[in-house]
Amino acid sequence: MTTENTVIELIAREAKRPPEEITADTSLDAIGIDSLKAIVILAELEDAFGIEVPNEMVASIKKVGDIVGKIDELHQKKGTA
Repeated sequence: MTTENTVIELIAREAKRPPEEITADTSLDAIGIDSLKAIVILAELEDAFGIEVPNEMVASIKKVGDIVGKIDELHQKKGTA
């Protein structure tokens, strides 16, 4: 499963929507993901990918693709550390 698929699955579950309705361009606000829900999703992603997401990153996340990009970036940094 790709990073994008994993992120979409978690977001779909949290937003109570079918994953097919969610793409990388989907705005988190549009599907009812507020900052609190975003923190819950990021905590789950930390566990899934074995990474640590800085709390200040939450403010910069507006779309599903933003999360995917940040997770990939952190995952790559972890691999090179």
